[in-house]
Amino acid sequence: MKKIRKHARALLGALPLILLGVGIGSAQAQGNYPDKPIKVIVPYNAGGGTDLFARVVSLEMGKQLGTPVVIENKPGAAGMLGGAAVAQAPADGYTLLVDQSSIATNPQLYAKVPFDVTKDLAPVILGVTLENVLLGSPQLPASNIKDVIALGKAKPGTLNYASTGIGSPQHLSMEMLRDQAGLQMVHVPYKGGNPGILATSMDEVQLFFISTSTALPFIKAGKVKAIGSGGLTRSPQMPDVPTLHESGLPNFQAVGWLAYFAPAGTPAPIVKKLNEALQKSLANPEVVKTLRAQGFEPAGGAPAELTAVVKRDMEHYGQIIRKVGIKAD
Repeated sequence: MKKIRKHARALLGALPLILLGVGIGSAQAQGNYPDKPIKVIVPYNAGGGTDLFARVVSLEMGKQLGTPVVIENKPGAAGMLGGAAVAQAPADGYTLLVDQSSIATNPQLYAKVPFDVTKDLAPVILGVTLENVLLGSPQLPASNIKDVIALGKAKPGTLNYASTGIGSPQHLSMEMLRDQAGLQMVHVPYKGGNPGILATSMDEVQLFFISTSTALPFIKAGKVKAIGSGGLTRSPQMPDVPTLHESGLPNFQAVGWLAYFAPAGTPAPIVKKLNEALQKSLANPEVVKTLRAQGFEPAGGAPAELTAVVKRDMEHYGQIIRKVGIKAD
């Protein structure tokens, strides 16, 4: 027993040194960060807008940090599969998530969400904002939102609108418009932006909210009408197209975003280093040029600003989700 007590006292005496060693090791690891490739998970298919943004900005981020960056596409479950993978990853700054604004609305749309965006992920930076534009079919006898509202009220239930799926940002934006304008319209979900635009161009549906970057080529080709943009100010890509806000729907806003997240618990110095590298990346003239050509507007800011945006959208879209009773599963 004396030997046991002696060993116990020795272990307790050494414990502060052991803990100090762990602390020093952790600090050194943070100080050397990054010393291996960083993986960025995109929870959607390759080739889409989120994927393009992640590749352009992450490549520059890797240059700023002096380390390779690997993009991994992990689509499935409305982006929640990839998000869950990052939420469950080690909080060491070597696994990041690039996701879109639906990460803020999924918890209110789905009965089961495999992670909590406010608890299981750490905000890093708001990457870009992207405006949506309301499109009309060529045959639609209306070219502005006032005429659309008049037409919809004259013939309730005869207007159809497309979306990229139940609970998608496009669906929620149209439901907000429908509710604010007091219209009855029929929702027709499609599997993606291009099928929705094609259906609009062929007058299978009369209206469609979609990102400016996706819509612009079709607008320029005269295949669809630009009824109004969804920002509070006019889009630089479409300066002649009025906002819905200025055209009769006060304070109406339909703006998406893309952002970087890390697993919750990622050390603050690492988040700070990532944020600073991404700030520089988003300010790079070539990156800005590439992003704006796709209809993205570089954002940036501190992690707390991304937290505020997530909270804003949870409240903003949550109201219409609850009011209309939208459920995605």
